[in-house]
Amino acid sequence: MADKGLKRSLSDSDTSSDEDLPPSFSMGGVSKRSRLSIDEEVKSDSEGENGQSSSPASPSSPTSPTSPSDDHSNGMGDFGSSSTYSSAAQRMMKNMGYKAGKGLGKYGQGLVNPVEASKQRGRRGLGLRLEGLEASSNLKWDSSQEHIQVEEEVLWLPHCSDEVPDFETLMSWAREGPKKFEIADETIFCDPKILSGVLGGKNVFDQLDQRELQRSRSRSNPFETLGKLFFQNRAALKMANIDAVFDFMFTRPKNEAGEPLVGPDDLLYFADVCAAPGGFSEYVLWRRKTDSKGFCDAKGFGFTLRENDFKLHDFFAAPAEYFEPHYGKNGLDGDGDVYKPENITNFVEFVRKTTGGHGVHFMMADGGFSVEGQENIQEILSKQLYLCQFLVALGIVRVDGHFVCKLFDVFTPFSVGLIYLMYRSFKYVSIHKPNTSRPANSERYIICKWKKDGTEDVYKYLFEMNERIIGLSSTSMDILELVPVEDIC
Repeated sequence: MADKGLKRSLSDSDTSSDEDLPPSFSMGGVSKRSRLSIDEEVKSDSEGENGQSSSPASPSSPTSPTSPSDDHSNGMGDFGSSSTYSSAAQRMMKNMGYKAGKGLGKYGQGLVNPVEASKQRGRRGLGLRLEGLEASSNLKWDSSQEHIQVEEEVLWLPHCSDEVPDFETLMSWAREGPKKFEIADETIFCDPKILSGVLGGKNVFDQLDQRELQRSRSRSNPFETLGKLFFQNRAALKMANIDAVFDFMFTRPKNEAGEPLVGPDDLLYFADVCAAPGGFSEYVLWRRKTDSKGFCDAKGFGFTLRENDFKLHDFFAAPAEYFEPHYGKNGLDGDGDVYKPENITNFVEFVRKTTGGHGVHFMMADGGFSVEGQENIQEILSKQLYLCQFLVALGIVRVDGHFVCKLFDVFTPFSVGLIYLMYRSFKYVSIHKPNTSRPANSERYIICKWKKDGTEDVYKYLFEMNERIIGLSSTSMDILELVPVEDIC
């Protein structure tokens, strides 16, 4: 029976029309199409030997093919009926012996489901799966769901009419305890679900390499293309953004009556702390020069680590001659470490002496350091930096002056206590994230407006707390609270 099938297959192949078929390539004297027909006949004969009918089904049989589509679905199950597969693919699978619910191979050991498309991201190994960052085949960008608010809204904390606390009261507020390296339980000032979501979002970033992280961070920021304009870095544009949103309260300061704090023959004094290479100062000098039609009527003081110094030679948008760096004790020969009490004292005295005992009109602080691998506890690691920047501001900002400082997360009682002390020392306080600050980070800025008179005790208290933190650095203890939680709430 196999011989008859072989002859019929060869005969059919020789006499059939090939006008609509692709050309055959001979292999050993027999074309591929002929070999395919031979395989079908041999398969049919073997089924007959196993007790199954090898003759065609009768026309009245329910399984009898009545159309090409029916023929393709015969024995194919879901695969054959799916419109997502071409007829050629279905025919190939059928010829290879595919049966619904079974894999290919002699024992049906092949894959049952189609091979999934790769969900790999980036250039790392094939098959890499990043939890929370899986690719989606049906994901479509819908620009209508992206809310971009160009007009930024400023929210001020309610005005505090309470008097500035005295030193004795402040010293009774401090609380020490074991050092903490966990922030997931800091839910006094934040809803647990929100905190969990924030930390979970940060954990996703841990799985990305640096290149992927930078690209993702840039794509998520609709204002990324602003770049740095004609300034030396993006920090200058952040300060320009903040200044404009807050009605130029820094470069054109006014008192509560709306009168300018800088007279026509006076200089605008400002300080730039922990803000190398100097983008903030470059913007301020450029703004004052522009407003004064070419004459820069401003004087700046810089205080930062000597190893990360101000790049005055890169001040292309403003004259660097109006800016004077200082590094604490030993002046130009100092190290500029803002943690050291002697550096703070020396810088405060230098600024007050240079400004005639009045202090600066405003101070900017943009301190930060790398916390790679410890992003979730960045706030805890930065607590002393927060404190020292606030401390310097209380020491050099004049009455009715302003203060702006970069913060990160503010979940812990320590951070909230610092903000509360600023709330008691200034007439108005706001926490704001400008559009120029990338949404993929926890950066935000505290803006303090119109410093009150009589904040010397708060300055002295923070100075004592900084010395205490230094004293506890080699132990397992730390300052956990600057202000009791019950007094804040």
